[in-house]
Order: sequence, then structure tokens, then C-alpha cells
Amino acid sequence: IEVQGEGIMYLSVLQKYNETAAEPLKNARNAAAGALRNLNPAVTAERKLDAFFYNVGYSSAPRPYSTHMEMLEFLRANRFKVNPYVKYFDSIDAVYEELMRLSERRHELDYLIDGAVIKLNDLRTRDALGYTDKFPRWAIAFKFEAEEAVTVLREVVWNPGRTGKLTPLAIVEPVDIGGVTVSNCTLNNMDDIVRKGLRFAIGTEIYIRRANDVIPEILGKVTEADDGGEIVAPSVCPSCGSPVEQRGAHLFCPNKLGCKPQIVARLSHFASRDAMDIETFSEKTAEQLLEERGVKDPADLYWLTKDDLLGLTRFGEKKAQNLIDAIEKSKTRDLASFLNALGIPNTGKTTTKMLAEHYRSLDALMAATPEELMNLPDVGGIVAESIHAFFADSLNRESISRMLAAGVRPTVPEPAAEAAANAADSPFFGKTVVLTGTLSSMTRDEAAKKLEALGAKVAGSVSKKTDFVIAGESAGSKLTKARELGVTVIGEEELLNILNSN
Repeated sequence: IEVQGEGIMYLSVLQKYNETAAEPLKNARNAAAGALRNLNPAVTAERKLDAFFYNVGYSSAPRPYSTHMEMLEFLRANRFKVNPYVKYFDSIDAVYEELMRLSERRHELDYLIDGAVIKLNDLRTRDALGYTDKFPRWAIAFKFEAEEAVTVLREVVWNPGRTGKLTPLAIVEPVDIGGVTVSNCTLNNMDDIVRKGLRFAIGTEIYIRRANDVIPEILGKVTEADDGGEIVAPSVCPSCGSPVEQRGAHLFCPNKLGCKPQIVARLSHFASRDAMDIETFSEKTAEQLLEERGVKDPADLYWLTKDDLLGLTRFGEKKAQNLIDAIEKSKTRDLASFLNALGIPNTGKTTTKMLAEHYRSLDALMAATPEELMNLPDVGGIVAESIHAFFADSLNRESISRMLAAGVRPTVPEPAAEAAANAADSPFFGKTVVLTGTLSSMTRDEAAKKLEALGAKVAGSVSKKTDFVIAGESAGSKLTKARELGVTVIGEEELLNILNSN
């Protein structure tokens, strides 16, 4: 049986913990999450976490209940702790009235909530409705309105990001909202500042809230008078001093190879998991390579040698070799990952994957016109112009040329028809596969992509619907569960044999 629940820290427990703690915890939610992530069980135990259980996900025996109400009674009977606040209604109007009552009473509870979940009671109806890719169709979360507070706007600083766009960040007097201390709030651009009446707001009181109880957002000034210091858009980049450019509603620093925050962010994005996936590479590594080895462009990474790294602080023989190996391994990432790594403005993983599948050639994409690009699915004028302008930029073309000269060869996906024909002959075609443990020949993400190309559905957990479990080194609970359920387990060597035969 699989029982699902949620770990929590009671507010009263947090208060008692902070009375004697050397480092007091700011809020219960982060305290619980930090305790569960901590690798030291003694630290986790000190937090005195609790839990509420709310669902039976899987059971090898027929379920002895037919409704949510009966399922919760089953959990209670088996000594699982269930939240005492569970109510049942036969009309949506009654549900709405209860939600309004709960929103007024939320602060009386001894634990944090940001809403309530409304579920269908009958389990057969749930089974019939099923799930989308991410969510059940038989449940929906109702979120309370975000809490608001009043504080003082101290200043606004402008930070350049990966693409050179300058984003204004509001520094405010620290204020507690829902158990979280807020001292920074993001603003979108100068238009956003003017729209919210903040042009003359430095040193004045403002309203802020945490959108969805997470993201700090400024709503506007408490008064309408222009009685504060003026927020002025910068004429030069605050990091490198280059004159800024206005592009649409945003300001940009054009100094791609001389603006440190841009360079560090661009290198970090290039090496990230959804891009070139260069293992062991971090933002700190990017900053160190920039300062000590003059690495300003992603192409520079492919011309580094082991000796270049050995002279760096915190780089010994093993770490230097690991990074060189990881950079070398990244040279054959697929075209979609390579395009995502380039950081083309206004594109993300979905768009770059579509571009890779359509063009199947870096040269063909680089030669595409805006009109041609606009004929592709979900590509409008702005995105088409962004893609065309990116590849027309001489610095970007030079960077790509240097990568190719260093041996970077983005792999191209098989044509869909040919891939489907090959996949149909695979034992993984139409099967549900779970990966667990560490694979020595590839990452789990790489293995997942290979399996999906053969028609497999890669899942994150083992159930009676799982057909295969691929087990690498140090496989844990998923392997144990697979054996208990009689699911076929495949080792890495057998996996490679199957992949190579296809």
C-alpha cells in the first residue's frame, strides 16, 4: 500500500523551537522543507515535524472503501493522522460559503495554509475522470487572496540578466507577510513602475503582497501624492557602465562580452541541465573562470585545457579532470538542447525542441527568414524576429563557429516516421518504464530521452502499471517495490544491448 501525506511544522512548535535555537527559523513552511531535505536525521528530528495523510495512492489488495470519506476513515483506523478539518457538501454554493468562512478563520489554525482543496467524494467517478499530464480532473485547489502589508520603499536597483535586460528590484523595509520576511520585490520595467504610481515613491509607504503566498509584489503607493524620491531609469548599465538601449518596454545593456552579470548568467544557463548539461559546472565556476581565465563566451569553455583549470583555487586534479570530461561529453548534445543553451531571446525548451524537429539542421535554422519562421506552430512576429536577429548577430555567429571548430556536433533527431517504425520493434514501445539508481554510461535524462524515442512512457514512480524498471547502481526503494510487485527489472548492460539493437 502507498499512503500519501504532507509533512508540516506546527506554528506552536516553531515558536517553542525558536525560544532556544541558536539560529531561529523564519517560518514553519521553510523549516519543514529544510528539515526534510537535511541529510542529518538528528537535525530533522529536532524540528519535531508532524504530518497529515490524505490519500491511498496504490494498494495491492482491493480497496475496502468507495468514497473519500470512507478512505479517510480507513486511514484513521490504521492509525494514520488525518487533518480534522474535512467537510462534505452536496452543492457548490455550500462549498463556496465554507471557503469564505475558512478564509476568515485561517489565522486561527496552528499551521500555515494558503487555500483548500475541493475533491469529488465518489472514487468511481474519480477513476472515470482520470488525470491530465499533471493534475487530477476530480480535484481543484482554491487559493486565498494574497496577504498584504504596508512597508517603506528604500530604493530601486537595476540588475542586468543573461540577455542584458535590466530588471528593476525594489529594496523595501523588511516586513513580515504570512510568516515570511520580505525585503526585496521584483518590478518588471519602467512602465510597470509608472503604472503602479511608484515614479515618486522612494522613501514612502507602499502596499505589498505575496502573490500565491510566494512571490513578493508591489501593489502601489499608500498615498497618491508625488511625495517621495524619483525612480529614474538608468542611462548606463550599473554593472559595466555601457550606455543602455531601449527595446520595447525594456532597457538592455548591449555589452555582451564585458558585463559580468550577463556573462556569468549566460555561462550558467549554457551549462545547465536543460541545455548542455555540463556536470559540476556552477555559477561560482562561471564567475571564477571569468575572473581568473577570461572566459567570457560559452565557446571559450571548449578551448579550456586541464592545465588552465589546475591553477584555479579549489581545483585539484580530480575536479579539473571531471570538468574537462563533462565539457567534452557535452559536445554531442541534441540540437534542441544546444539551441536552448544558446539563450535565444523569447524562446524556451518547447520552442527550441520544435525548431530542432522542424529544421533538423543548425545551418538551415540559421538561414531561416522571419517570414519562414512565422509559418511554424506558435511562432509569432516577435519570436520570429528574435530568432532571426540572434543568428544575424556577428558575435553570436562567431561564438557558434568557434564551438563547431572545437568539435561541438549537435545531434539531430530521427525523422518522426523513421523513428516510429524503429520504435515499434522495440520491447519498450507502448510500455511504462521507471529509471532508478545511477547509470555509468549516460545520465538518467539521457536514458529517458532514448526510451521515449523508442515509444516508452517514462514515469517517476513504480506501480502495478509499470512494465519495466531500469536499475543502475545504488537503486533504492523503487527497485524494492518493483520486486515486490513482480515488475521486470533490467540492468544497465541489458538496457544498452536493447538500445544498440534499435
